[in-house]
Amino acid sequence: MTIEQTAAVPAPGTDLRDIALALIDVPAGRRALDPDWVETLAAEFRDNRQRTPIDVLQVEGRFELVTGGHRYAAKLKAGHQNIRAIVWQRSDFRHHSQIKLVEIAENFMRRELSVLDKAFDVAAWREVYETVQGAVKRGGDRRSKSKSQVETLIGDDAVDAAAETFAAAFTVAAQRALGLSRANVFRSLKIAALGDANRQRISLLPIANNQSELLSLVSQPPTRQALIIDKLINGAVSVADAIGIIDDIAPTAALTPWEKMSERFSRLAPAQQHQFFDLHKEAILLWVAEQKR
Repeated sequence: MTIEQTAAVPAPGTDLRDIALALIDVPAGRRALDPDWVETLAAEFRDNRQRTPIDVLQVEGRFELVTGGHRYAAKLKAGHQNIRAIVWQRSDFRHHSQIKLVEIAENFMRRELSVLDKAFDVAAWREVYETVQGAVKRGGDRRSKSKSQVETLIGDDAVDAAAETFAAAFTVAAQRALGLSRANVFRSLKIAALGDANRQRISLLPIANNQSELLSLVSQPPTRQALIIDKLINGAVSVADAIGIIDDIAPTAALTPWEKMSERFSRLAPAQQHQFFDLHKEAILLWVAEQKR
C-alpha cells in the first residue's frame, strides 16, 4: 500500500456517508423500539436534517445496523431513502465481539434506557469483556452466600463469579458513573436471565422499568414466567397480581395510609410514641373533645 493510499483510508469512526436505507440490515436480538419515540423522530426528520448519524458495519456490500435503531426506523417512517451513518469495517476492531460495545456505549449515554434494557446491555458487555479478556475465576472461600447474593436473589455460583469479575474491571468512579457496582451487576445478570424472547414481550410494559418487579419475575420458573407475562400484557398490574390471577388467589387488600401509620406506630418504643403524641397534641385533644360531645 502506498503512502497516498494509506492516507486515503479513513480513521476508525470517521467514515461518514449517506447510506441507502434499503442496504441496511437490522440484527436480531435488539431492544424493542418505542413507537412514540419513532414517531417523534420521524416528525423531526420531516422538518429538519438528521443531527446525529447512526453507526453501521460494512459487510460484503451491505451494512449491518450497530447503533441508531430509533433513527433508522424514523427515517423509514418519514419516507426517506437515505440516512447519515458512520461506517465501520471489521478491521477497525481487534475482536468481532467488540463491535457490540459500540451499541452498548451509546445506549449507556442515553437516558431513555429502561432497567430491563440496561440489564441486558450489562450482560452483553460482560460477555464481550470475558470473550476478549478471558473469563477469570475468583478465588477464596465462597461457601456462604454474600449479602448481595441474598438481596438480589442470586444463588448460582457461576453468575455470582461472572458479576464479581466484571465489576472489578472498573474503577470505583466508573462503577458509580455507569451504575456498574458489584450489586448492580448481580441484579442485571439475574434480570438478563429472562432471555431475549421474554425481553421483547415486556420491553414496552411498565415492568421494564421496575427492578424489583423484574427480579420477582425472573425468580419464577421459565414456564411460569411466560404465564405471568401473558397476564401482565392483558392488564395485570404486578407480578404478584399476575400470580394471584394464575393461581386463582383473591388479592390482598392494600393497607390504607392510616393503617400503615398505625402499624408503624405500634412498633415504636414508648418514648417515641410519647414524642409522637407531643407533636400531634392539638389534633389528639381535638379528637378527645369531639368524643365527649
